[in-house]
Amino acid sequence: MSAKVSPSPPLYTTFLVYCALQVAFVSFLFSYYDIEVGPIIQPVVKWVIEKAEEIPLVKRTFELLRTLVIGDEVNEENTKTLKKSTPKQKEATVEVHPLDADLSYLPVFSSEQLSFFDGSRPSKDVCLALLGRVYNVQKGHKHYAPGGGYHFFAGRDATRAFVTGDFTEAGLIDDVSGLSHQDILGIQEWSNFYEKEYKLVGLLQGTYYDAEGHLTERMREVIGLIEDAKLWKAAQTKEAEVFPPCNSEWHKDSGGRVWCTTKSGGIHREWAGVPRKLFNPGTKTSRCACVKNFGPPLSNYADVDEEGTRGDLDNPNLREYPGCSPTSNSCKLQED
Repeated sequence: MSAKVSPSPPLYTTFLVYCALQVAFVSFLFSYYDIEVGPIIQPVVKWVIEKAEEIPLVKRTFELLRTLVIGDEVNEENTKTLKKSTPKQKEATVEVHPLDADLSYLPVFSSEQLSFFDGSRPSKDVCLALLGRVYNVQKGHKHYAPGGGYHFFAGRDATRAFVTGDFTEAGLIDDVSGLSHQDILGIQEWSNFYEKEYKLVGLLQGTYYDAEGHLTERMREVIGLIEDAKLWKAAQTKEAEVFPPCNSEWHKDSGGRVWCTTKSGGIHREWAGVPRKLFNPGTKTSRCACVKNFGPPLSNYADVDEEGTRGDLDNPNLREYPGCSPTSNSCKLQED
């Protein structure tokens, strides 16, 4: 009687390990890519893996594979979560230097040195000065280089021309003497613009800064002019609320006309008022103002009747329009 021949243990184990590894690898691929193995294949795969895990070497291999696959998934998920939770970096804020700031740590240019940065030399960036502060405007090269619309500002301090529009050599200067409050405020606006848009790289020795980079007395005076202009602007705003500008029109055939509404001058209010000439004693100029003509006054002047019923009609700086009814809200302008 012949004995039943069985595979030797080493051969059986080697074969089972090989099959288990192949099945495990395919199984993990299916799992990783979310592929369904089906009702027939799945039990076979499960049986092979269970039998193979009885072998220590195969069990350790499975554990290693699980660690690698699951670990990659966890790392990928953590990366996605981190990307979602990490806030976007905000753009660096531009430092705006007040006009009275100590900037003596910056390099000081002479007028001759600054002239080399007028955009005519390819090896040098384009720079300009405003109120003695030197800005690198290279990023706006097409505007400030030769042929650009603002080239006349490059390589110099032409502060005055920013508000006068005089781009002749006589007008391209840094002196702001005699400018109006409105022009002074305009220069401050330009200064704020360059502070925010361009890099401050130095100071210009001369009117506004000395050789050590310290403020000159003239710079302090200009800072005072700016503060005065701000007060003037606030007063103008207040005056416009009390005496809103009139609407106006002019036609070749019918001439000019001024009139008042509850929205004239862009000032929204509950009353329309009547047109009057409002004189400025300081400048000896006048403009058309809509004047409240009932109830207590809004303006403050000498001998004002705060409990009056004529509004601001008695303000001494007001004049009626010739040939116009005092109670009309529209006046035709008479020829001088």
